[in-house]
Amino acid sequence: MVYQIAYGVLGNEADAEDVSQDVFLRAYRKLGGLRDPEKFRAWVARMSRRLALNHQRAAGRAQRRNSSWLENSALPAASAETEVAARDFTSRLRHEIHCLPEHLRSVLLLSAVDGLDTRQVADVLSIPHGTVRSRLHSARKQLLRRFSP
Repeated sequence: MVYQIAYGVLGNEADAEDVSQDVFLRAYRKLGGLRDPEKFRAWVARMSRRLALNHQRAAGRAQRRNSSWLENSALPAASAETEVAARDFTSRLRHEIHCLPEHLRSVLLLSAVDGLDTRQVADVLSIPHGTVRSRLHSARKQLLRRFSP
C-alpha cells in the first residue's frame, strides 16, 4: 500500500521505493506517538502520500535550480569574444568557488558539479539534510555577491 501510494504520486519506481523506505523508517520511529493503533493503516497511508508529495516538490525545485544554473552559465559561442568571455567567466567561477570556505565548497561541488541531490550530499558528508540546504543557500548567496557589480 505504501509503495502504491508513493508510486501513484511520483510515477517512478526508484523514487517510490525511496519514499517507501522513508515512510517505514518514520513510522517505526514515531510508532510510540500513535494514539489509536486501529488507525495505523490510515496513519501510514497519510504519511506515504505526504512524503511522496514532499519528495515530488523537492525534485521539482532541484530540477528548476539545476536547470537555471546551467542556463545562466551557458553562454552562446557566436564569436571569439564570446568564447573568451565564457572562458573568463568559467575561470573566475572556479576561482570564486575555490575561495569559499571548505564546508560550503564541498556541499556546492557535490550538488552542482557531481549532480547529487541534497539528501545524497547529506549522506556523503554525514550531516543533516537541513544543514546541506542551508550551506547550499549560503554558498550560492556568497557567489552571487561576488559576481554582482
